[in-house]
Amino acid sequence: MLTIVIGDIHGMAAKLENLLGQIDMWCAANAKAELRQLIFLGDYIDRGPDSRRVLQIVQRLQAEGAICLRGNHEELMLQATESERDLANFLANGGDATITSLRTPAAFQRAQEWVRALPTSHEDELRYYVHAGIRPGVPLDQQTAETKIWIRDAFVTGDRSRNTLSTVIRRRSILIRSKRCRTCATTAATSIRALE
Repeated sequence: MLTIVIGDIHGMAAKLENLLGQIDMWCAANAKAELRQLIFLGDYIDRGPDSRRVLQIVQRLQAEGAICLRGNHEELMLQATESERDLANFLANGGDATITSLRTPAAFQRAQEWVRALPTSHEDELRYYVHAGIRPGVPLDQQTAETKIWIRDAFVTGDRSRNTLSTVIRRRSILIRSKRCRTCATTAATSIRALE
């Protein structure tokens, strides 16, 4: 099984479409007979000009079997309707671009409903996927949603020796690996730079 992980799209629909096209070409040339699993690590919205189109693409892929996780920008979107302060925080972090792209309050509400249903982690037989990271030393089943969406420095610099799972995939990481292909990560890393 080929696993392809994508994070931090931030409203850049054209770049996402380009990346997905490159992935399709790579798969056609290198992994013809293999099934693939797309995993999105969140931050679909904000900053870029076309959050609406990104959400449409990702939701279509989710209906086809892709795994979609919640990122901190989706969390900010959910909180935006709770208070003026939360709205200001959402807008300060690129939410104005999302509001403009979605166009109507009804579309914003539909997006919130979809986001609310997203999990904050996914685990397969080899890896544990989150948007931001995990708290080192805390068992995976005790990690909080807040940690998985927001942690930064403690995950990057912390002692991971006590965690039971050896591989945590987080945002701004991409891994393409199958049992037969170990050189794919370079191709994917080149492609993902288009999103940053």
